[in-house]
Amino acid sequence: MSEFHIDIDKALENAKKNDLSSDWTPHYPDGLESVRKSVENCVMLSGLDKKVMEELLKGDWSEFTTLNSTGRQSKKIVIEYEIKQKEDDT
Repeated sequence: MSEFHIDIDKALENAKKNDLSSDWTPHYPDGLESVRKSVENCVMLSGLDKKVMEELLKGDWSEFTTLNSTGRQSKKIVIEYEIKQKEDDT
């Protein structure tokens, strides 16, 4: 008998429980997460300023849903970076 032994019945039962093709539903990131991951990928991309991409990642990220008086609704992703506060001269 071979050193390698597999219990085929147990393997089939496990496959029924753990098979990804049956009830698996993919997770897709929302807009903000998608943009953030894209910027993370761009840090190492040639042809882009690495320092600018890193500053974007360090910035404040926000997502808003807007609605105007004509009924137009949209989502906005805002990245605030290189934030400087004016010093009080008093």
